[in-house]
Amino acid sequence: MALSDPPGAAAEPASEAAEGPALLAVGIDHRSAPLELRERVAFSREDSEGLLLRLMARPEVAEAYLISTCNRTEVYLRPREQERAFRAAMELAFARAPEVERDGRFWVLHDSEAARHLLAVACGLESMVLGEPEILGQVKRSAELAEAVGSCGTVVKRLLRSALQAGRRARAETEIGEGAVSLGYAVVELARHIFVGVEGRSCLVLGGGETAVLAARALVEKGVRDLRFALRGTHRHEELGQQFPGARLTTFQERYATLADCDVLIASTSADEPVIEAGELRQVMRQRRSRPLLVVDLGVPRNVGRRVGRLDNVFLHDLDSLQHLVARNLEHRRAEVPRVEAIVAEELEHFGSWYQGLAAEPLVAELQRRAERIRLQEVEGARDRFPTELQDELDRLTRSLVRKILHHPSTRLRAGGAERRLAHLELARELFQLGEGEEE
Repeated sequence: MALSDPPGAAAEPASEAAEGPALLAVGIDHRSAPLELRERVAFSREDSEGLLLRLMARPEVAEAYLISTCNRTEVYLRPREQERAFRAAMELAFARAPEVERDGRFWVLHDSEAARHLLAVACGLESMVLGEPEILGQVKRSAELAEAVGSCGTVVKRLLRSALQAGRRARAETEIGEGAVSLGYAVVELARHIFVGVEGRSCLVLGGGETAVLAARALVEKGVRDLRFALRGTHRHEELGQQFPGARLTTFQERYATLADCDVLIASTSADEPVIEAGELRQVMRQRRSRPLLVVDLGVPRNVGRRVGRLDNVFLHDLDSLQHLVARNLEHRRAEVPRVEAIVAEELEHFGSWYQGLAAEPLVAELQRRAERIRLQEVEGARDRFPTELQDELDRLTRSLVRKILHHPSTRLRAGGAERRLAHLELARELFQLGEGEEE
């Protein structure tokens, strides 16, 4: 059976000892499957919890993590047996859409490539909208669920920590998420340029279609306090009232009177001719006492007369100018991709080093136990020579001394490449006589 991989993911299972932990990722996303297929394998929080529990009930699965959004459903496993773990993922996660496997609509990644993919997802590199910010929160919430269920153990938990760290760094150290790349948020960006911020501003929306709603939602999310809709009829009033509980609904005939109190006008109707003309708007602007007005024409054909843009304190933008802004911002985000990929590579290296360092943990633990036994023997032998009121201080002082002496050797034993670490471990065994049985 051929397994589908996303672009650039030539992944054969690697040697766990040499390359890092054995991992398996199976998923579908906006590149591999259409929306109607992704919808069928999307998991709610409750469904996700059930899936993780069923995966952990399989003996071939040691750890499990699931992220499911409108654009992706991805299962990450720490398998005890690769092929059987893969079958478990397909049977449990994608049973509601058998054509996922039949038509090769899925991808599979192994080991370091699976880890790299999760870090890239958290950074927004794999999103339909490059750099979109919501995915980091979705990765975090899914990680919290996996931890609550108990499906992520030492390795997957540390991998998730690396993914979240990469995502936070990408947003703090690069501009991968800067600039609007959708029409709705492009309106917000224009408003911010004119009014400094949109918090507390008021907006009138002409029309109630999908484009109008998306623009209105973006403005409300960013702080517009007063939202009003002006529609030709009342057939969408109930629906808009449910989507925007605080919005006010007015008649289309009152649009000019309403504009006297608004800062932003969004025009998105199906009218064949302009519904906002310069003559009427000029009268409105006289009432506004030099207050600026942002007019965004999202209509096709245009809803706003061309001469409107010549009025004092009126800033007119249409679909072409918004799409130009979106294209410019998207190009800027693309230019940030190499910097984000460098962050992913750094955090992936830290994860690999951490995993390789686990090989030193048994010896480090033995070294610490050996030191603690010696400390206790010496303290007990000397305790009678100290007053009772100083004996707690003696314990504290000697514990601190041992901890500080062992800190650097323990750190060095965990660090370095595989060959160097092996040499350090052998030297430590010889120097401290570790692994030779308990002392008398």
